[in-house]
Amino acid sequence: MTSLTVGAALSQTGIYALQGQQAVQGLRLWVEHTNAQGGLFIPELRRRMPLQLRIHDDHSRRAEVERLVERLLTSDRVHCLIGPYSSGLTGTAAAIAEGHQKVLWNHGGSSDAIMQQGLRWAVHLPTPAGGYFAGLFACLLRHGAKAEPVAIVQRRRGTFAAEVVGGARQQAERHGFPLLPTFFYPDDAKQIPALVRELGAAGPALIILIGRFDDDIRLVRSLTENPLRLKTAAAVATPMQAFREDLRERADGWIGPSQWEPGAKGSPDVGPSSAVFGERFRRRFGQLPDYPAAQAYAAGLIFQHCVRLAGSCDDASLRAAAAQLSCRTFYGDFRLDPASGIQVGHEAMLVQWQDGEKKIIWPADVAQARLI
Repeated sequence: MTSLTVGAALSQTGIYALQGQQAVQGLRLWVEHTNAQGGLFIPELRRRMPLQLRIHDDHSRRAEVERLVERLLTSDRVHCLIGPYSSGLTGTAAAIAEGHQKVLWNHGGSSDAIMQQGLRWAVHLPTPAGGYFAGLFACLLRHGAKAEPVAIVQRRRGTFAAEVVGGARQQAERHGFPLLPTFFYPDDAKQIPALVRELGAAGPALIILIGRFDDDIRLVRSLTENPLRLKTAAAVATPMQAFREDLRERADGWIGPSQWEPGAKGSPDVGPSSAVFGERFRRRFGQLPDYPAAQAYAAGLIFQHCVRLAGSCDDASLRAAAAQLSCRTFYGDFRLDPASGIQVGHEAMLVQWQDGEKKIIWPADVAQARLI
């Protein structure tokens, strides 16, 4: 063995291409930096091994994920299997990895359902979907908002949206915010104006959008063209730089959950700081990283750290090392629940676009929050 192969099926085309391309860049940056240091150190071999990166485009389709992960494990024989982006695609990859008894380093599937299956071979990095809006209502109350009606708009299909909605509803009820009946994204985008009229008739003070990126962008644009009397607005799509690029000044005031931000505080004990990672990414790719790039890079760091702890790339040893691991990367804390394997260390944050800049408003810098 002269090198170690890191492999992934990641969306470079299709509905998850925006996030998938960033994940590819994050992995590429980790591999390049590791190789610049001489490679990944394998204790049992007492030497460093260069990394090779093998990425296949899954076209944002489950059938392609199934085919490509099988290929990565049987033909490509990768030593490190990195998961796809999106909960649906990750669930497909995790099932295949389980059958091969291969660790899947899950950076892009935050569905609670994936983490609650008791998968033996999956190592999860993100905050579960149910915790995406955990701080929203507490943040608003601390900023002086009143507990007024909340409207939630979600996709009809997929466990991810339902889990984010469930968590948001639970938090709203806990903090005394009355909930309107849930609204759903239409299958036909031409029906968005009709949805806006329904929302206007319902009269929410707070609206939360939980759709795919393009869904949220279309609805935000329509809402700003037909303004409701909203005091606060939030969307899952908000943290991406493309949200601001697409909507320009219309993005200002919108709040959203992010797994990581360049301004995140904290001193990592594994890998670079957020500032160093962000600068490396900017120099390499000419843009600021979004959280999909950060979590993919962090998956590489956690794999690398587990190799050091386990002493080898043996999957059973790596999974055992991850189960016992408690550490902090620039991405945040890593700690798995010993019984279920759910990620319990990492905490998602909330951001808000203000005058063209993205600000962290929860858990830090609560005073920077603004109502629309």
